[in-house]
Amino acid sequence: MMGTKKIKDKIGRNSNKGFTLVELIVVLVILALLAAFLVPALIGYIEQAKAKQYIINARACMDAAQAEFTKQYAINGGSVPIGTAVVSGAGIVSTSGNEDQDITQTDFAKRVLETAGMSGDKAPYCFMVAVGSNAAKKGTYTVTTKDLYTVYYAFYLEKSDATPWYYYNGEWTRSNPRAEGTNTSTEIFDSNNIARTGMLKGKRLQYYLISNKTKYTNSIKDSDFWTWLKKMK
Repeated sequence: MMGTKKIKDKIGRNSNKGFTLVELIVVLVILALLAAFLVPALIGYIEQAKAKQYIINARACMDAAQAEFTKQYAINGGSVPIGTAVVSGAGIVSTSGNEDQDITQTDFAKRVLETAGMSGDKAPYCFMVAVGSNAAKKGTYTVTTKDLYTVYYAFYLEKSDATPWYYYNGEWTRSNPRAEGTNTSTEIFDSNNIARTGMLKGKRLQYYLISNKTKYTNSIKDSDFWTWLKKMK
């Protein structure tokens, strides 16, 4: 009987021992090392997933915009007078001579976002497209009726803190084609907003703002809005 009691007492003492301070520190160090390796990787996967979803939304918005411009071509019967936007109802028009349009509150813009499944609260922070310019001649450029209804450029920013996507020269990119460089002679657009390089060389673009949640309420007229776009990375 005494032998059995001694064995039970020994088991009891061993089971109450627990972790020592050194063992706890070792465990914490291991967990910290695992976190240092796993957390950045996890964040990277999350950001990649967001980027993939954002580009899907960007493409959907641009495709919807192109569909609406095609419909507008049928409504307008082809050409419109020089200096007249191919989409009517703009709340704000630029004063730069390029006739850039803020059409965020028009039926045209609403249909674009609805078709893309991005209307209401789902609307992107900022979405803008550009077609061939129908503004009065400024500089040397060519434009056809088809150009007036063809989307050649898109800027898509899902959220204020997201990385933007751009559509230019037939592809989506993270590189800002409107970025302002240190040498204006090497920038993609000249001072008259005519493309200098790529498949759009010689074409002048006219911008249509479709979704805007930025602080620039006068957007198209606001030089700070364009500066913001040019500085976007």
